Amino acid sequence: MMIIMKKRYLIAIFFVLLSVSYGEMYEYRDVIFYPNDSQGVNISKLYIDYENPESFGINIYYINVSTYLSQPKNITISLSPEKFNMFIGISANKINKNEWKVYYNITNNYPYDILVNVSFPDGFVIKNTSVLVPANSYKTITLSKIDSSSTLYFKEHNISFKIPAKVKVRYSLSIPFSITKSNKILSNGSTEWTANYIIKNDKNISLNMNVSYWVEINNTKIHLGNDSTVLNPNEDITKSFNIISDNVPTFYLRFYAWNDTYENIAIKPALKVGKSYVIGIAKVEGLDFYMPYNTYPLSPSNNHHKITTLLPKNNENNKNTPSSSSSNTKTEENNNKNNNKNNNKNKKTSENTEYEEYKPKELKVFSVVIKQPTSSKKLKSAVVLNGVILPSILVLFPLLGINRRKTLIIGGELPDELLTTIYSDFKGVMMPEGCNYKNLYNPTIYEFSDEKWMDIRDLHELKDISLNDAKAIVLALNTTRNAIYLSNKKSYEIAINLGLDVYYNNGKHSNW
Repeated sequence: MMIIMKKRYLIAIFFVLLSVSYGEMYEYRDVIFYPNDSQGVNISKLYIDYENPESFGINIYYINVSTYLSQPKNITISLSPEKFNMFIGISANKINKNEWKVYYNITNNYPYDILVNVSFPDGFVIKNTSVLVPANSYKTITLSKIDSSSTLYFKEHNISFKIPAKVKVRYSLSIPFSITKSNKILSNGSTEWTANYIIKNDKNISLNMNVSYWVEINNTKIHLGNDSTVLNPNEDITKSFNIISDNVPTFYLRFYAWNDTYENIAIKPALKVGKSYVIGIAKVEGLDFYMPYNTYPLSPSNNHHKITTLLPKNNENNKNTPSSSSSNTKTEENNNKNNNKNNNKNKKTSENTEYEEYKPKELKVFSVVIKQPTSSKKLKSAVVLNGVILPSILVLFPLLGINRRKTLIIGGELPDELLTTIYSDFKGVMMPEGCNYKNLYNPTIYEFSDEKWMDIRDLHELKDISLNDAKAIVLALNTTRNAIYLSNKKSYEIAINLGLDVYYNNGKHSNW
């Protein structure tokens, strides 16, 4: 005789995870962009606003961070600070006496296009603009400003953009299941128990399933089996197990169902204001450009601009060649006596003679790359303690082999008149990365490491000289067998005090 027992729902342990689209998530980074293709990131955080009212919980997996939310709420998770793979570079040129040109370069090293919105400082023809920067490329925005000053103050300003990213999400939701059992008496008088398991996917997406079945009789656990499968929408998992026991068994079920979904999120910059953040906006630091633009008469006058060029010498050890204008005047007078029929004054020069030219002169300074050299020397010590290190430098420099040709470091754009001699007087030309001197042929570019950035900034801010000159001085301090060309008198005086061999725009000055 078979006894059919009433259906009863027994004990089950379950975890069901399902992807849905509730709430909002994004990453934000407190970042400051510098106008030399560098940036500083203070914090990176993942913001989660989870508002699914029917969910048991949510699992978030992003980069190397994972978190579980057991109830609807919004939280912020700290991440390791990471820089954006895009950069801002700014350079400037004074194209005439009254007008400046600024070249605003946005580099995108992401494998997809990025839309960037820029709010420029006041005073330029463009105030706000949006530009789509192609993947692994760059865009340059040209600005103009009417200003006769020799100094251009390109103030700090804001940009906005967002970078696409993905986050792995699992939401937890219940799906229906049932366990029923029945029994019958066998011919030998034993009782056979039957358990029927049903798990139904009533959602509209497929679920990955891991299922375990077992039974307990008199506190003894008997394993019935496992399942690993994909349960499509509106499909069921149905299992039946039989067990013979004179005692009443209890059947159990544990299942784990999930669907990994990669949600699209955005990585946004953030601007810190007080103790809060404005999400979506980043600050770009400003930059000052000093760029005199002067035109002088072709004939000598009280206000002429003088360019003195030193021609190659037969004896490099002859360091007493006069460089004053009086020696040039004597040379010119001798030439006039030998050429009375010619009204034009031509200057004859020997290999040991300097000559003067009076020509219109335009000096330009371009934007700089504020990176740091790898040398461990500290420019702060050179700036603050130059009275201590200068005697040592003056003693050491002559020992480096003055008969060998040096490398010329460019701190300002060379006049065309000097280009004819630098490649014969020097073994090469070197300039800091970020300077764009178009009239130089194949110069060596020197890239600074991050460790020297503070030294460059200290020299620039504490001594109030241009960033280009600060970089050139730092480069000279961290390399050997070099001379440096500077187009600013204040920078020249600082370099002289540091014991450097300096070419200045009105002649050569040296500490040899």
